[in-house]
Amino acid sequence: MTKIKHEEATILVGAATVHDGHFLLLKRSASESFLPNVWGIPAGKVEWREDPRKACVRELLEETGLRGTVTELIGYTTFVSHRGKAELSNLQLNFLVTVGDHEVKLDKGSHSEARWISLDDVDSDLLDPFTRKIMIQARDHLERGKGLTTASPWTFH
Repeated sequence: MTKIKHEEATILVGAATVHDGHFLLLKRSASESFLPNVWGIPAGKVEWREDPRKACVRELLEETGLRGTVTELIGYTTFVSHRGKAELSNLQLNFLVTVGDHEVKLDKGSHSEARWISLDDVDSDLLDPFTRKIMIQARDHLERGKGLTTASPWTFH
């Protein structure tokens, strides 16, 4: 019997969420099939015909209850994952997102904990190399004044 390999491409968005010099981390639930119990940023799939910026604030709201403003695209990452028999080629667009509140209301189905860490705590044990890179990109953009002075930030509700 010949195995048929199914391949797909997926576009994801990540919300590099900042508030008052701190960076939001979420711990994935133990029941998650992809990277259970790993700390990361709010992220998820862009729906069909959905603007990636709108998807970013939607994912942030769904996962944390926070309303955010996308200020800019700060980078992207690519990685491979699997869903059933499908091999997924993932492109994750990471946006700098500012929030006016720090009170997180987790979706307990997907995440078990939330923490705000200082943007300067790049050596935190909670950060894997993937998330550390995103946090450093967010901090660097803020230090250069980008993201705070954007003439037309995108807020979606």
